[in-house]
Amino acid sequence: MRRTLHGWGALSLAICLAAGAGAQAQTPAEQQSYQQRMRLLFERLDRNNDQRLQRQEVQGQPYLERHFERLDRRQRGYLGPEDLSPSSASRGERAVRFFQQADRNADGVIDRREAEAFTWLKRHFGQADRNGDGRVDPAELQGLAERRRASSPTPSP
Repeated sequence: MRRTLHGWGALSLAICLAAGAGAQAQTPAEQQSYQQRMRLLFERLDRNNDQRLQRQEVQGQPYLERHFERLDRRQRGYLGPEDLSPSSASRGERAVRFFQQADRNADGVIDRREAEAFTWLKRHFGQADRNGDGRVDPAELQGLAERRRASSPTPSP
């Protein structure tokens, strides 16, 4: 059970950092472009044009299928347009909570021993530790997320 929770934590970190770093690094034009792509995706998936994505309307969209309940923050049984655009504040809060959880001794950095509990972080530790001191601080972890985001293709709606 503990291993599964750590696995989910690592996945959450990857998603939160990538999304949070992207939100912080985006210009207003990039944010507007992203919001437009999400609006177009929503319109394409909303087959009956009721401004609600039911579970059957997201079939074939693996991310939306897997995360339907989490995205439906108000537990309405459907997704509205606002559910596809998470706030940067909530992403940042999750990233901070994860960092605090990983930093078991609360010294403000994650060392290799602390990273061992998180598969994703363990695997990418060397990339994150830019100054080679054997520790990753929040700025280094955010930098890794930004570099990974910049090197991955932007999904199209």
